[in-house]
Amino acid sequence: MITIDASKLQEVEQRLGEFRKKAPVVLYRAINRAAANLRTNAAKEVRNTYIVKASMVKSTFSISNASSKKLQATVTSRGAALGLEQFKVSPKQPKPAKPPKNLKVQVRSDTGIKSLLSAFVASVQGNRVFERVEGKTSRKKRSDGQWTELPIRRLFGPPVPIMLENSGVRSTLEEEANKVFERRLDHEIKRVLEGN
Repeated sequence: MITIDASKLQEVEQRLGEFRKKAPVVLYRAINRAAANLRTNAAKEVRNTYIVKASMVKSTFSISNASSKKLQATVTSRGAALGLEQFKVSPKQPKPAKPPKNLKVQVRSDTGIKSLLSAFVASVQGNRVFERVEGKTSRKKRSDGQWTELPIRRLFGPPVPIMLENSGVRSTLEEEANKVFERRLDHEIKRVLEGN
């Protein structure tokens, strides 16, 4: 959330001088630019730690923009846990004829690749990662003529909102949002003072 208090409004009014009435417009434009930039930076920062596509990160965001009457913008990320296939997985395709001995997965760039002995990739509404559940098993014939041992369960990695809560990611995003806001604020004030 990016919010402006009374002291910041007063400071901008003083800087604008005779154009002080334009302070709310100047502020909401700067706030909205910082909010949009936060969404873009979030994808970049998350990908510094997690091996996930930028589009997956961006798709979880919604922005409630500021206005001259509401000097506050809210940037929200909502989303469920991501299927493990959204991260780095090898092999990426199902191999029914010759199943691999183990599946290799990497979720974070700082943890290295891990082997999941009971996991495999299957084509179920797209390629997804599953594992066989220990216990009583049964077999089911698939549409491609191969057999699947049941029960199985899908495997997941963390949701994007949890990735954003990583202390390094969050602090970097907050710091950068403040920098963008201040730069944009200077730009907007200059535009008004120069009559643009």
